[in-house]
Amino acid sequence: MTTFAPYATAARDVLDPAHLRTALRTTPADSTLAAAVRCGLAVALALAVCALAGHRDVAGFAALAALVSLYGRWEPYRWRGTLLAVVGAWLVAVVVLSSAVAVLAAPAAVTVLLAAAVATATAVLCGVLRTGAPGATIAVFCVGAGLAGAPTGGDVGRRALAALVGAALAWLVCCAGRVLHPAGPARVALRRAVRAVEQADDTPAAHARALAALGRAREVLGDDASHPRGRVATAALVAELAPLTARLGVPDEPLPGRRSLVTDVRDGARVLDARGLLRLLVAGLVAGGAAHGLGWSHSAWAVMGSTATLQGSSTGHAVVRGAQRAAGTAVGALVAWPLLAAHLDFWAVAALVVALQLVTETIVMRHYGLAMLTITPMALLMTSLGGPAGPTDLTLTRALDTVLGAVVALAALVVLPHRERPRTQ
Repeated sequence: MTTFAPYATAARDVLDPAHLRTALRTTPADSTLAAAVRCGLAVALALAVCALAGHRDVAGFAALAALVSLYGRWEPYRWRGTLLAVVGAWLVAVVVLSSAVAVLAAPAAVTVLLAAAVATATAVLCGVLRTGAPGATIAVFCVGAGLAGAPTGGDVGRRALAALVGAALAWLVCCAGRVLHPAGPARVALRRAVRAVEQADDTPAAHARALAALGRAREVLGDDASHPRGRVATAALVAELAPLTARLGVPDEPLPGRRSLVTDVRDGARVLDARGLLRLLVAGLVAGGAAHGLGWSHSAWAVMGSTATLQGSSTGHAVVRGAQRAAGTAVGALVAWPLLAAHLDFWAVAALVVALQLVTETIVMRHYGLAMLTITPMALLMTSLGGPAGPTDLTLTRALDTVLGAVVALAALVVLPHRERPRTQ
């Protein structure tokens, strides 16, 4: 009986009805508008550049790679530049690899394995670099896009170039703030630390959050202060740290130095969750294989559904994400259907994609499920840029694949449970 105890515990945790109540609640978020504008501008430029260059059929790949702007949204500019370059190069490589597999007309087993392997490899990359959201889902989206259609060898190069242009434009947009507001990320980090310290006396958990926020502010300020221009821009902000450290009763030590790629990879590799990565890979293989076995045309979307669900930080968080993603995608597909059925011209679709992206980034930190109402039509409209597709097939497949992926992910949490029962939300 003891042998099955961890599985029974995990099953009870997954089926806890409290998760559904949590899924309905919103969470506070700040500094979302600037991130939304950066992402919207990057996607708009990517679509426009490809279209004006006469390559509308690959504009979707440029817009997809421009979503690298979602990573490192609150990082100091010098580290953000490194982070975006690495993740952007990875997204371009995924587009090339998946497009090449499509050219070779590889069997379904290979495409499912590719999607699951990319999800797992991207989770490793995001883990060692501490990228945070959106994690591996964008890379799996790239796999689905690369496998779509019937590309030729020449199309692989065109797709790769479009993705490279999109990633480069996103890099420029996200790092341009250093010119006008070099201490912008430091201000955000310090403001969050001040707010957390003001609430630190409420509970032990609040005190722990305050310590974490203060540590984050010190890290960002230290990175900015590691070069002359940043040192000048952050001088007044650094002076505000002393009262915060005194109130929390921690030593007022020198700021940490600049983060480096080598150090981050080394430190991040030490704390990777091998069991979680195995869970992600197995869930991706099962979800993608099941979607193909059922005859659905976009098995990578099922892998994306399982991947997004398992990015939850605990079993409770994963259940909430899975419920929100499944329900939000189903309703979002209904929103997308008339837009796809209208067969809008390129510029109308581009405008809708950008508008939906802006709305998404404004609300996604507050409620993931509500954000799916705009993420789903945005993703399907981007998919439609690659070529005509039946609106019913696209929307229905997207909804079914996502629900399947979420269900498989939750089953994986029972079959491969956490070693210790995590604290649910």
